Amino acid sequence: MKHNIHRLIILFMIMFVATGAKAQDADKLHAEDGLFNHLSIGLSYGTTGTNIDVAMPVHKLVTVRAGIGGWNIGEIKFKAINTASEITEIQMVEEDAIKRAQMTDKVELAVKPNFWNFYLLGEVHPFNNQTFYFSAGLFFGSQNFVHFRNTNDGALGFLYDANQKMQDYNNLFRTNYPPVGVQFGDYVFTADENGNIDVRMKTNAVKPYLGVGFGQHLAKSHRVSLAVDLGLMFWGSPKFVLNNGTEIDSAGKNSGIGSVLSWLKAWPNLEMRVAYKIF
Repeated sequence: MKHNIHRLIILFMIMFVATGAKAQDADKLHAEDGLFNHLSIGLSYGTTGTNIDVAMPVHKLVTVRAGIGGWNIGEIKFKAINTASEITEIQMVEEDAIKRAQMTDKVELAVKPNFWNFYLLGEVHPFNNQTFYFSAGLFFGSQNFVHFRNTNDGALGFLYDANQKMQDYNNLFRTNYPPVGVQFGDYVFTADENGNIDVRMKTNAVKPYLGVGFGQHLAKSHRVSLAVDLGLMFWGSPKFVLNNGTEIDSAGKNSGIGSVLSWLKAWPNLEMRVAYKIF
C-alpha cells in the first residue's frame, strides 16, 4: 500500500508539472459555474495523514473531492509492565513457570501506527462567494489503526507458560485472577503459543465524516488555492484484537485507556490543503 501511494504521488506530480507548463500559455482562467467543468489536484496534511486528491464542481455551490491518504509514522518502542512480576499468591509463585516469568519486570514493545484510507467528500458552500463550507462523506480502508508487537521475536514463551498456569489455577481453585501478560493502560496483552504479543487496535473499515471548512478547493480567478478543514471521522469504538482475531477484554473498571476508547468513537481531523487548478 505504501509503495502504491508513493507511485500515485509521483504520477500526480508529473501531471501537475505538465499542466503547469501548458497553463503559462493561457491568457486567463475559466471561472464560470458548471458541472465537472473544472478540476483541481490537491495535497493536504493533517491528523488523518498526508492525502492527495482531486476536486471538481457538481453545482455552483457544491464541490466533490476524492482521494487517498494516511500515515505510517514508523516504529515507536516503549517498555510495558509484566503483570506476572506482581503475583504474590504463594501457590502460584511456587510454580516454575511463574518463577521464570517473574524474572522480567518489563517487556519492550514496538507500536507501529499505519493507517490508510480512500475518501469521497462532498462540500457545500451555503453562501455564494463566501469561503465557509460544510463537508460530509466517507473514508473507507484500513481497519488497523496501530499494531503492537514485542521487539524480540519469539522471546515471550515464558509469559505464555505463566498465563497457562494462571488459567489452571483459576480453574482449580475457582478464582478469577486476570490474565498474565504485558500491561498497556488497563489492558493486558497476552503472549501467544509462538512467544509473541501481536495486537492490533482496530476500527471500522467504513468511516462516515462530517466537518466544516474555510477556503477554496477550486479557485475562481487563480490557480493556487488554500483550505482548512475541521471535522470528525466516525470509526466506531476501537478494540484491541489479538492476531488470531480474539478481542481483548479490559482489565480496568472506571479509568484508564479502556474508558477512553469506549467514548473515542470518532477521530478528529484538522488539515490544511493546497490545491492547483488544472482547468
